[in-house]
Amino acid sequence: MVQPKGKEIEIKEEPSVPPEIFEAASSGKLVLFIGAGVSRIIGCPSWENLALKQLEYLRKEKAINYHEYENLKSLDSRKLLSICRNIYKENKIIPPPMESLLKGNKKLIKKYKIYDALYSFNSIYITTNYDNYLDEIIKNPIPESEIKIYSKNESQISLNKEKTKGKIFYQKEDILISNLENGNLIHFHGSINDEKNLIMTIVEYMNHYKLDDKPACLLQEVFKNYTVLFVGYGLEEYEIIEFMVSKSSVAKNEIRHYMLYPMFEKNNNLFKFHQGYYGELGIRLIPYSIDKRGHEQLAVVIKKWAKKIGQISQSQGFLEKIKIIDEVI
Repeated sequence: MVQPKGKEIEIKEEPSVPPEIFEAASSGKLVLFIGAGVSRIIGCPSWENLALKQLEYLRKEKAINYHEYENLKSLDSRKLLSICRNIYKENKIIPPPMESLLKGNKKLIKKYKIYDALYSFNSIYITTNYDNYLDEIIKNPIPESEIKIYSKNESQISLNKEKTKGKIFYQKEDILISNLENGNLIHFHGSINDEKNLIMTIVEYMNHYKLDDKPACLLQEVFKNYTVLFVGYGLEEYEIIEFMVSKSSVAKNEIRHYMLYPMFEKNNNLFKFHQGYYGELGIRLIPYSIDKRGHEQLAVVIKKWAKKIGQISQSQGFLEKIKIIDEVI
């Protein structure tokens, strides 16, 4: 095997925040993309488990037999979800409520509070998840005066400014550039609050990302004029990232966006291969070690970063916002 060249990359449990992310946050240009890895920490299913739950339900309803079940369950999760949706329609079966399938664990929600930490970034939020756990934080935010943060000398201080009151958007007609404001959340593929319009099948994805349609226009704006941080994206969702980036006009090898990337420390060389690939998409991987805590380490990293980024995060100035909208129009 040919070994990648270059110096050894140190994979830490708690990586440092890149200066570019600080800069973006201070100018209202930081967008957090939130993937299924975040909700998995609080007990929600992965895409694979969600697809299998749908398949098991169909078997229970006798829409498929055991032989079909065994053959279908090995399929890619998104292909399987597409097939399950078609079987529901063909057999006129009402699917189980998505809210019940995506329900988290109360103990884990209380233990990790990862959504509270994410919302403390005071950035712009886009999620490809259907669940509403971040929605609940936005609707009932902790007063910022009650949030304790730490300065560089670790002395405890409180913030006096009011927390940004965000809005939540999940319908396609609301996926607008004008809604890219600090504290706002855009459910890019829909929400459990509107199950009939969830983007789930392959055909629905293709239609959703049509060129010059609202979602594609918003992605082009985000990847062109904002700094993006992908949080909680794993192997099951890399194809989504590739699809989204392909709809933008990101220049090759222009590193403007970032992804928190879970790694075992011994996989240093493997990381370099992935880093080279995503570098071509304009994404820099920020590795963090999961050797001790596993994937729950993400909650630790987010909590640490929130204390730093939340202090300096600002909304875009009004004139700057008008300028961006005018450029798009």
